[in-house]
Amino acid sequence: MKKVLLLFAMPMAIVSLTYAQERQVSGTVKGSDGSPVLMATIQIKGTTTGTTTDKQGNFHLTVKDAKAVLVVRSVGFLTREVIVGDNPSLNIILPVDTKALQEVVVTALGIRQEKKALGYAAQDVKGEELVRTAPSNPLSALSGKVAGASIVTASGTPGAPVRVQLRGATTIMGSNQPLFVIDGLPVDNTETNTSSDGGGTGGVLQSNRMVDINPDDVENITMLKGPAAAALYGSMASNGAVIITTKKGKRNPDGRSFNISYGITVNFDKVSQLPDRQNKYAQGYGDLSHPGDDGGPKAYSFGPAIDTLVFDGKPYLWDKNGMLVGKSQNPGGKPAIAYDPYQFFRTGVGTQNNLAISGGTPNLTYRVSASIYNQKGMIPLTDFKKNTIAFSTDYKFSDKFSVFSNLNYVNSGGRRAQQGSNLSGIMLGLLRTTPTFDNSNGASDPTDPSAYLLGDNSGDQRSYRGRGIYDNPYWTVNMNPFKDNVQRFFGTVGGVYKPFEWLSITERFGGDYSLDNRKQIYSKGSGGFPDGQYFEDQLSTLVINNDLFATFTKKTGKFDYSFLVGQNVYDYKTKYLHTQGDGLSGNDFQGVTNTGSNTLSITNSQQRRVAFYGKANVAFNNYLFLELTGRYEGNSTLPVKNQFFFYPSGSLGYVFTEGLNIKSDVLSFGKVRVAFSSVGRGLNPYSLQTYYARTAPGDGWTNGVVFPYNGLVGYSKSGTLGNPNLTAEKTNQFETGAELRFFDNRVTLDYTYYKGKSKGLLNQVSIAPSSGYGSAFLNAASMENHGHELTLGITPIRSKNLDWTLTFNYAQNRNKVLALAEGIDRFDFNGFTGIFVSAIVGKQYGSLYGTGYLKDTQGRLVINDQGTPGDGSYGYPIVYDPLQYLGDVNPKWSGSVGNMFNFKGIILSFLIETKQGQSMWNGTWGAMTNFGTSANTLARGSQTTFDGVKGHLDGSNNLVTKGERNDIKADLNADYYSGVGSGFVVNEPFIQDASWVRLREVSIGYRLVGSKVFKKQKPWFNAVTLTAIGRNLWLHTKYTGVDPETSLFGTQEAQGFDYFNNPGSKTYGFSAKFEF
Repeated sequence: MKKVLLLFAMPMAIVSLTYAQERQVSGTVKGSDGSPVLMATIQIKGTTTGTTTDKQGNFHLTVKDAKAVLVVRSVGFLTREVIVGDNPSLNIILPVDTKALQEVVVTALGIRQEKKALGYAAQDVKGEELVRTAPSNPLSALSGKVAGASIVTASGTPGAPVRVQLRGATTIMGSNQPLFVIDGLPVDNTETNTSSDGGGTGGVLQSNRMVDINPDDVENITMLKGPAAAALYGSMASNGAVIITTKKGKRNPDGRSFNISYGITVNFDKVSQLPDRQNKYAQGYGDLSHPGDDGGPKAYSFGPAIDTLVFDGKPYLWDKNGMLVGKSQNPGGKPAIAYDPYQFFRTGVGTQNNLAISGGTPNLTYRVSASIYNQKGMIPLTDFKKNTIAFSTDYKFSDKFSVFSNLNYVNSGGRRAQQGSNLSGIMLGLLRTTPTFDNSNGASDPTDPSAYLLGDNSGDQRSYRGRGIYDNPYWTVNMNPFKDNVQRFFGTVGGVYKPFEWLSITERFGGDYSLDNRKQIYSKGSGGFPDGQYFEDQLSTLVINNDLFATFTKKTGKFDYSFLVGQNVYDYKTKYLHTQGDGLSGNDFQGVTNTGSNTLSITNSQQRRVAFYGKANVAFNNYLFLELTGRYEGNSTLPVKNQFFFYPSGSLGYVFTEGLNIKSDVLSFGKVRVAFSSVGRGLNPYSLQTYYARTAPGDGWTNGVVFPYNGLVGYSKSGTLGNPNLTAEKTNQFETGAELRFFDNRVTLDYTYYKGKSKGLLNQVSIAPSSGYGSAFLNAASMENHGHELTLGITPIRSKNLDWTLTFNYAQNRNKVLALAEGIDRFDFNGFTGIFVSAIVGKQYGSLYGTGYLKDTQGRLVINDQGTPGDGSYGYPIVYDPLQYLGDVNPKWSGSVGNMFNFKGIILSFLIETKQGQSMWNGTWGAMTNFGTSANTLARGSQTTFDGVKGHLDGSNNLVTKGERNDIKADLNADYYSGVGSGFVVNEPFIQDASWVRLREVSIGYRLVGSKVFKKQKPWFNAVTLTAIGRNLWLHTKYTGVDPETSLFGTQEAQGFDYFNNPGSKTYGFSAKFEF
């Protein structure tokens, strides 16, 4: 019996002895500057047992005995091995890995790579940088943060589109925006215009679909600036790629099952800049005019001085104060005043609420978020709303198989503002209005009918030109609404299978479906549509994308190998349903059934890409990195015989500080890199064929006559001849650069030089009318880009309580159009009132080409010396009919300075951004000059001597001049301002330097960490952050129009146009975020 008991007791004793030897170890992991290292991995050497540090760098772990060795790792730090010993509390210091610099970036196909290993330029923007000043669109938050990236927000109206361009233009007739990829799904960021919104030079600006992304859901954005970085995406990424990675769930280091964060932001918008108006002269042209006059020059403001006028005090439909008369007609009458049309604008108010729940277990991580965004615009009755839901999961079935999902739902839309060359345009109505007409008629409520309706119960519009013509802005916002509503579902699902340690197979399926409903009403009595008009558009888009790829990894001696092979299918379908009703029977009920005639049209479009791709990475001794990629792609928009192309790229990176074993207190890290790529671009669908389209003759102001008309069906053959021999455009680009780190990473420098040539570019050329067509498409154009990108980071102070960092970005791009089709030296891809944005051989893509003044062979202005004083031409510059080069919309250089202080949780940051050397056509100023409302017409009544030489044109249109300096005095009067000095006559004097410097962002906040408040007990919250924010609070520019960053054409290629653009905004507000 004793022996039996002994047999039972021995194992128990062994177990007791084992437990007696086990021990609990705790400690803190900090960097060399004393700051805690979050999520550092602590693993017991020789085992799979381990843990991670919490936000304060603390950890707890059970080890067998004092001889246990802990392996401590963290990204960006050197790995350390620490013997536990007898100390139950360890204080572990991890030195910064100044050599390896293991910064991980997300590259093509969502593959994470060490930045150290990249042979091309890529710049990362973290999610916390995007939300610092709480923008509604994540793209606008990128402004000034990436060297070589041009980020332009088209206006300050709610939901305005944002345009992105990297390293200049590479195509003439397509979009020059990069590819956007969200969690592996390529998405279309095109601003789609339809009949309802007007598009082109007038109408409303539509959102492009990146506005649907909630910035608070973004983990980071990687800008792959050149085609070498994005070559695996093929033709979709010929302009680079913007890789967006959304936030995912994480397992909590403290064992809690989930985290909760809630944030609220309130911001206020003000107009940033408006043109100066004259407030001295009344309506009329010499003599006084009134809104109610029959005929006459009511459109102008060249009337008598306002201080010579009074109200007659009698009832008058257009002004509650009466009609204006001379003082002699009503002595003692109420003095006339100059009204301020800018009182029309309001303070816009926006609110954003974000809620996110995330967490995980050893096998499952998840994150679910929801946001509600509401913005009321600076223009009355305009708004934009966005509601989002995002859900992501990652489930690990085993060490060999896991699945993931990233799913999103968005509902967005609102009520938008009219702009541009549009009789209902807000700014056109405001800025052409004479100073003596009050658009509001004294009403403080923008919905008050007395502002925009005449008081005679006629229902007619009240405007400064009578009963319409140029719509009163209050009429526009009340009677001509444009509304849109977008429902969108997008996301990816997939799985990863790792049958072996060296092999990984990934399947990723993505879809993006959106349904965009738009409605535009022009009430009966509107200037552009006196009989009224009603539009309804429905645009549905479906994108299907599937990637299947396998990755092989192997290490042999000093070599590390990685190979990837994959296949991609991308399908893009659109369906456009358009309904139009002409002639409203009345304004009480507005719908397509309340119109005299209506039409319906349906347009379908589809394209598909199929590709096979591969990538090979070879690293030698962790300092020499080679990458080769290839993509064999077929595109359905290309002819069968030219449907498939091969797009290769290659890059090489060399960390010379490791390869040469350089050890220096000054140079901490040094790498040089070089890359080359060749990528193509497909065509717009159906470019190969000649098609028929519904006939819709127009007059340039209204939508004209649309067939079917009175029962007649009308179709016309396209004026452009399809070309079945077209091929893909191709861009070859070379880049080289260097990354340097100095003084223990206190100073960082990243420089890139690139040069690329695009050839076989699609060009629309005129052909003989005898062919029955006006033009045809040819692969006939070419152009090149070269430029420099520089990012400099400086950390003057890095200590336990204070961090101070400075970031400088600089970029310069030079573009040159090398060739167009034979016999063509200029291609106009958009324009208005005689001025165009053009591709001109020998000049940059985006040159302004329009009417100007005559100059002699030395470039001096020629002043007309023929005629007599007062005839409207003698002593004035000569308008020269042939169009001429006037300027360049591209900046000569761009840059920014970012600054951030972090002192004991108080964070102050700001970003100053600039663009220098670009030109802009201020058509708004030109039109205001023509009508006499601009401040520069205050010089009326004076004389000037124009700088130039005297001369004239003879009967054969040849210049006759002796080169004598001009000494003729010319009158500055209404005939001059509405003649040779008018923007409707000549473009040149209204080409302005649009350089600017702005305070793009500023914020100051305080982050209160829960563990610092509750030092002796478990905190009930993780952190609370309170921040005051501002965007575009200061703007310095010589430009005399609205904010020169605005764009008449939205995100289209024609930039640099200002023709009654809606103004930009400056924003201030506050945000609060609570983390539990």
